[in-house]
Amino acid sequence: MEFCRRWGVAPEVRRQSIAEDFPRNYLYVTGTNGHELARFEFPSRRDSPLTVSPEALQRCSQHRFDPILRDHARQYASVALQYDTHCEGLEQDAEGVTVRLRDVAGRASSVRCDYLVACDGADSAIREALGIGLEGEDLDFNLNVFFRSRDTGVFFPRGRALMQWIFGPQGMWADVVAIDGVELWRLSIMRLAPGATLTHEQAAARIREAVGRDFDFEVISILPWTRRRVVAEHFSQGRVFLCGDAVHQMSPTGGFGMNTGIQEAVDLGWKLAATLKGWGGPKLLDSYDRERRPIAVRTTNEGARNYLQFLKLPFGEEIHEDSPRGESLRRRIGEAIHAEHFEREYAMMGVTLGYRYEGSPIVVPDGTPEPPDDAIEYRPSARPGHRAPHAWLADGRSTLDLFGAGFTLLSFDHADAGVAALAKAAQLRNVPFVHHVIDDARVRELYASPLVLVRPDGHVAWRGERVPDDALALIDTVRGA
Repeated sequence: MEFCRRWGVAPEVRRQSIAEDFPRNYLYVTGTNGHELARFEFPSRRDSPLTVSPEALQRCSQHRFDPILRDHARQYASVALQYDTHCEGLEQDAEGVTVRLRDVAGRASSVRCDYLVACDGADSAIREALGIGLEGEDLDFNLNVFFRSRDTGVFFPRGRALMQWIFGPQGMWADVVAIDGVELWRLSIMRLAPGATLTHEQAAARIREAVGRDFDFEVISILPWTRRRVVAEHFSQGRVFLCGDAVHQMSPTGGFGMNTGIQEAVDLGWKLAATLKGWGGPKLLDSYDRERRPIAVRTTNEGARNYLQFLKLPFGEEIHEDSPRGESLRRRIGEAIHAEHFEREYAMMGVTLGYRYEGSPIVVPDGTPEPPDDAIEYRPSARPGHRAPHAWLADGRSTLDLFGAGFTLLSFDHADAGVAALAKAAQLRNVPFVHHVIDDARVRELYASPLVLVRPDGHVAWRGERVPDDALALIDTVRGA
């Protein structure tokens, strides 16, 4: 959402997301009309204060989010979209990449480009063509059943909930997700035999099983997917770069996939722009793999951890029984859910905002120790490599609104401290550079340094008391030269 804010599409994403007053509640049940095992309640977006970000968490389904990005991309004269077309192969040399295309009508064409970014999904043909392997494991096979119903009463007899995990004699076997909370829903049926399929009639029966009663609904689609914990061996080869599911596939438990893919696109995007415009150094693009692959490994492992905890819960045939045996099992499951803190999956701000580029060759360390890697708690820090923290400014903007196409220097006093030399060094290297003086003790304390240099992606590149004597060396480091 912070990047959507930068691109100007955040209002539309909010409009297309689940309603502002919809509570972020998560239930663990034997059916939406069955027994409740446990619950975690979180406030709606409307009732959640904005603290560490100028934007709130959003739940915007991909079938609504993707068109927003598409329509935004169409506004750029430099963008051409080709649908109903697939890549048949590619060849690269020292000067560029030739991509062979074919559309559904059989027409062949080719594109010659300086660089190719492959965002072609989990089964990336480009990744396979390059011979880049995946490290990790498959976790299970699943089917997503997307369906429509206005009978909201069958889903919310205990009040509205974003997600309801469904348990049976075999343990957790499905979840029911409110896509819009009004008429669109998804049933994910988990832990199936690889390659399993369902007819629409069989899918309808599983929907009724998850709900616990009959009702009016329409099955829209049935889509197979494999839950994985895998990361590509490397994120680029020559002039070809991989992004999104092409380089990592993670369990959706945590909602990290889209966030992680967008982070990669932003990281790679500014580096490609800098290279094509001539101010990026020869090592800048090499830093993409160095920075993003460790984040992908970390995030993928956290998603798997959130899912695998379900497999540790008690289960048994008596789960549906209205008997002391059934009550005992349900109580033990609920107690284990709370004891193992399943709610962490829905509050992992440390993963979403706390990632940092430790050891990056284009980040200048300041000698401060790396803070603990906490997946849950996000502690704002302007330490080099970290996301520059959000704070509201006197004019109503966020500090994040200051960052953009070039490097941004924030200074918290009016002394020169070498700022002019840094600006001149940036000009000599044609590096886009802006300088903001922030006269706010609260923000100064948050950033913990008189001078902070922020990259185009919003991460801190350097901070210090004053600009080093060799300002040109600093600029050359952060631009990958």
